[in-house]
Amino acid sequence: MDRYVVFACISFIVFALIPAAAAQPSGAVTGRVTNGETGRPLPSVNVIVESTGDGAQPRGTSTGPQGRFAVDGLAPGKYVVRARFVGFAPRSREVEVSAAESVGVQFALAPRTVGLDAVEVTAAPTVSETAEQLRKADIQEANPRDGGELLRTMSGVSAVRRGPVGLDPVVRGLRSRQVGVYVDGMRTFPAGPARMDSPLSHTGPSTMQSIEVAKGPYALTWGGGQLSAIRVETNDLFNVARGERLSGQLQTGYDSNFGSYDVTGTVSGRSDAFAYRVDGAYRTGNDYETGDGTSVPADFLNRELRAKVGYKLGDNQRLTAGGGYQRQDDVDYPGRLLNAQFFKTGRARLGYEYASGTGLVRSVEAKAYGYQTLHTMNNEGKVTYASENFPGPPLRVAVNADITTLGGRVVTQLAPSQDLRLKVGADGYRAHRDAERPFQVVKNGDPTTPGFYESKQIWPGVVTADAGVFAQATRLLGPVEATGTVRADMVWAGADEEQVTDVYLDIAKPGNGALDADALDRREFNVSGALMLTAPLSEAWTLSAGGGTAVRSAGALERYADRFPSNKAQTSAEFIGNPRLDPERSWQADLELEARYDRVSFAVGGFARRISNYITLQDAPDVEPMLPLPIFAEGPFRYANGTATFYGGEMSASVAVLRSLTASVSGSYLWGKNLETDQPALGVAPLSGDIGVRYEPPQGRFYIKGTLGGVTEQDRVASVLGETPTEGYVTLDLRGGLAVGRGISVEGGVTNLTDADYVNHLNAKNPYSGTPIPETGRIFFAGVNYAF
Repeated sequence: MDRYVVFACISFIVFALIPAAAAQPSGAVTGRVTNGETGRPLPSVNVIVESTGDGAQPRGTSTGPQGRFAVDGLAPGKYVVRARFVGFAPRSREVEVSAAESVGVQFALAPRTVGLDAVEVTAAPTVSETAEQLRKADIQEANPRDGGELLRTMSGVSAVRRGPVGLDPVVRGLRSRQVGVYVDGMRTFPAGPARMDSPLSHTGPSTMQSIEVAKGPYALTWGGGQLSAIRVETNDLFNVARGERLSGQLQTGYDSNFGSYDVTGTVSGRSDAFAYRVDGAYRTGNDYETGDGTSVPADFLNRELRAKVGYKLGDNQRLTAGGGYQRQDDVDYPGRLLNAQFFKTGRARLGYEYASGTGLVRSVEAKAYGYQTLHTMNNEGKVTYASENFPGPPLRVAVNADITTLGGRVVTQLAPSQDLRLKVGADGYRAHRDAERPFQVVKNGDPTTPGFYESKQIWPGVVTADAGVFAQATRLLGPVEATGTVRADMVWAGADEEQVTDVYLDIAKPGNGALDADALDRREFNVSGALMLTAPLSEAWTLSAGGGTAVRSAGALERYADRFPSNKAQTSAEFIGNPRLDPERSWQADLELEARYDRVSFAVGGFARRISNYITLQDAPDVEPMLPLPIFAEGPFRYANGTATFYGGEMSASVAVLRSLTASVSGSYLWGKNLETDQPALGVAPLSGDIGVRYEPPQGRFYIKGTLGGVTEQDRVASVLGETPTEGYVTLDLRGGLAVGRGISVEGGVTNLTDADYVNHLNAKNPYSGTPIPETGRIFFAGVNYAF
């Protein structure tokens, strides 16, 4: 009997354990998805958990209102967790699930740059997978005196040097007004007709938190009237931890050769609802020497002060306000006929932001802004001032210019469904420009003796305005993410008819020879559009293709300049505007292939562009020069429409050779032709490339970096516009940094270690000697930063 009882008990235990063994404890993957830029939770994100071994069907879910997700019932093994959300770069991570355990995963998704082959310089920890990444520290490492110098670190992007500061952006051969510039959402224009103050020159590098460059018609939601665009955001107001009432940084540095030093500082704080930030900078510089010992005039003095305040109305709303003032004095411009006596810029903006992260309306942003820039330049310090090495009597020439701009923007982001995101909005600006050129002929070498004097308008009270509406849709089409954008703009341009000269009015006359009262006015309705497709070819490889068309109206100089040197030529001849110019229209196609592995990244892209009604230059032999100077022997010229074509591309690769050692390589190529002149387009940068090596231990206490750059000669030049060939060159830069402790860090290095004598092909020419402005020779630099 006892034997049967024992058998029954054993049988019961065995049968009880069979289902338990069949239902072996499973595991789970849980986690949270946030916006990598704001830290806010992202709801409705697609999360897929896929086994790497047994071929089981993928398991999927989506995040809740707080960005959290959970996938349970997973057999022990290795899995790949993917997070994908419309408008954000996807992320994935490999995990190992054990029985009866939950594995936690955190994703910080970065907003995808809506613009193929966009380049982003950002302080955010993660950026778009199709973007070039630089942290805030990398901006400081570049040791720039000017925002334009930062652009020269990017493939396919460069800048024109006319002096020590104020470098003018060039993006894949697009220059001047073809490239729209936005600072904290404000459409920014220079005050000077000669673009001594480029749109970036009034924002110091120390106040920049991010720079984003759209290399084509993919920035239509930023603003209108541009073929490419640059967006700058200054230091973030809300990146300070709550409750930190006072924090900041103080930095000082010195550059040899330039003999320049700078002091920059910031103070910020934040309570539960209120935040503030104040940034200041003082910079000065002197003449520099080239690699062969030639001295180049390069004096400048720059002072800047910016302030921001913000107030949170609730968890999802906040108000912001900001303003700034900058003054530059006594800036040498060897690449211009005149030097800058001063620039004075004041700007202000108000903003409202709403961001829910859930529901139909995900965010609303509105802002209004205004700024004014005053600019005076003269020929003091030039050969025409004393006439010692210049034929003819001494001259006193000046240009007084100003610009006042008012603008605004409102945009709403909508989420009609899980796979669709919409962005709709409107923006606009009104810019009023005025510039006059007084000049005096000095008799008998005595400026106190009355001589010939005249003052004429360069810009006769010019007003330009643009009001546009736009819509953008981003949708997942299976594995492909598609983004389409359309924009419509109304454009107005006009000038004060009573201030223009008879010579200019002759050009403004219609064909019958009678002056039309509306000859100076222009009204346009322009439509632009773009489409970008991004498809994952595998876990590591992504293919992007895009295309679009954008429209740019002629600028104030191109329409209304009265015999003033052009930014579209390397000759110092005088040019006269044409009020009847048609707007340029760019047609562009892009293709980019990108790969990202744990230790290797690679990207290569190419583009083709055709610009109809390309604004170029042609002879105007019937026009009398305003200033009878030998340097104006060529011309005058006038602006005219034509056609131009461009193509080229960029590549970059990075390899983590060791945990602490990274090697990188990049390069770019550009070809362009002006079909109107049957010559190469002006300012086509030559083939260039860089090789870099960086050593930085995991602790991040110090780094050492070396960069070898090479540029080939450029003999494809627009000789009809005064452009001349330039030779190739090689440079070597070394830099490093060390975190000393207690908030103190030091940086230093040397640029152009070999003291090479070279010229950037895009640089302006000295109008008196006809030679391009050379770059600096060897520069040693050092800086100290204290954070508190």
